[in-house]
Amino acid sequence: MHTDDGNRGDLYLRQIEPIAAYVPYLVVAGNHEDDGANFTNYASRFNMPNDPFGDSQAYSLDVGLIHLVAISSEYYGFFYEYGPELVHLQYAWLVSDLQKANDNRAQVPWILTYQHRPFYCSNLNSYECTAFENAMLRTGYERLPGYESLIIDSGVDFGFWGHEHSYERFYPVANRKVYNLSSDPYHNAAAPIYIVSGSGGCHSGHAWFGPPTPGSAARINDYGYSMLTVHNRTHLLHEQYSVEKGDGVARVVDSVWVSKEEGHVPSIAGKAFVAFPEEGDCEMMGGGGGRGSGRPICKRERHGWEGVDRLERGPPP
Repeated sequence: MHTDDGNRGDLYLRQIEPIAAYVPYLVVAGNHEDDGANFTNYASRFNMPNDPFGDSQAYSLDVGLIHLVAISSEYYGFFYEYGPELVHLQYAWLVSDLQKANDNRAQVPWILTYQHRPFYCSNLNSYECTAFENAMLRTGYERLPGYESLIIDSGVDFGFWGHEHSYERFYPVANRKVYNLSSDPYHNAAAPIYIVSGSGGCHSGHAWFGPPTPGSAARINDYGYSMLTVHNRTHLLHEQYSVEKGDGVARVVDSVWVSKEEGHVPSIAGKAFVAFPEEGDCEMMGGGGGRGSGRPICKRERHGWEGVDRLERGPPP
């Protein structure tokens, strides 16, 4: 937005005006919005509803049957530059907002969060998103609180992420455990269902994939966009469209129905899971010298609930 003294942002906003003037246009900040002045350019351009901090980075609202919660991952990503205060303020606000949303489940049964940086991914540039800034979002750092456990304990149904310039759909996942051992893990899901929807395009090109994580359900590197349809109190339809097929028509390249019985709230208590490999159980193995040819081989995959550990060769190339 701030590139070329703001002219790039002006051009972009003029281009989307025919859409944004008629359809609610909700945004959340990412690392590219940092202008060296604490996101001043971004905050000056947007005015999101119910914004507790006056910068349009965190806010929430109800839209029909769904409670939308925007979370700023950039308070974490830039805490060393702009200070940790907003990390703590956002966490306290998020605790309160999610409690209110749960108290209102009878009227608004779905809770959806969206943020820029993901908890999990399987791109080559950040295997399983175990980079410091991503792990900090999940589990915190020193006195900074992570918030994955809060998301889980609050029964959030669904979440969108960006940052990786690709598309990846996950099975229900919580605390590096995958809850996909039922016949349909997207029905009465035990944990939040996440989508990395970062394939809208970028000057740096595609973000290529490495080995899949245990939670990876679908991975696509076409440029495109996501569409979530809230059909009713018990059914959501998520579709991923590609605009890169060469025929000028956007086409669905992945879709999934998310369903739940009336009154269901995701909970991992007592549910079977497949654990992500321990980070110490992975080592880099050489390949044929091509791009991304070195790949992690994860020797141990832990299966929960029945208490059985088993040794396996890691994800296929």
